[in-house]
Amino acid sequence: MSSRDGDPGLVSVREVADQLGVHPETIRRLIHGGRLDAVRVGRVLRVHREAVDHYLARQRVKPTRFQA
Repeated sequence: MSSRDGDPGLVSVREVADQLGVHPETIRRLIHGGRLDAVRVGRVLRVHREAVDHYLARQRVKPTRFQA
């Protein structure tokens, strides 16, 4: 989700939700719970693309070894 030239790197809650395949309310809960950084522009929440990348990096699941 890298920033493009001239792109401020801010996306809407709905855009993040669509990208991650979740409901926008889920994104709002992550923001209000402090798990996803966002900024308020007027009355609207915006998320930095970089914040989404960091959130996803923290959610990575490490493979486990299964014993037979």
